Amino acid sequence: MKILPNDTFIILTSDSLPIVLQRLNAKVEPTKAFRFSRKHAPYQGTISESGFQISRIIHYRNSLLPVIQGRFEVQSHQTLIHVQMSIHPFVMAFLGFWFLFWYGAVIPITLTGAMPHQMAAIFVGMPMLMLIIFWVAFWSEANRSRSELSQIIQGEL
Repeated sequence: MKILPNDTFIILTSDSLPIVLQRLNAKVEPTKAFRFSRKHAPYQGTISESGFQISRIIHYRNSLLPVIQGRFEVQSHQTLIHVQMSIHPFVMAFLGFWFLFWYGAVIPITLTGAMPHQMAAIFVGMPMLMLIIFWVAFWSEANRSRSELSQIIQGEL
């Protein structure tokens, strides 16, 4: 498993591109700002002849939900789908800003000796604990989406 919240993989199917597009269109609906019904497809986003950009529809807040981008490559008697899953760029920018702000304040205070060493360890280590929590949240969603997407494209779901 990778450390950074980014995953790329290839799904290979012996089916033609129109069949793959039909299967994806059956499980992906257009993006909506609000959903009041629980009767919907499992994914939302856009699909075209060249690729797709989708995300799983959830009924709770999760900023670490993977954004799934795919690109189709048609070869003789098979279709390759190049898939990339990553965190939304805004979330990555926010995390980078937050770490810069946090360590920009904690490290100078620690180095000047204004904070006891036991407290400094907590303040330096807390963002690492948050990274572990973010990592687990992303990879649990990414593994689920990877499995579901493979099943959809293979026609098993």
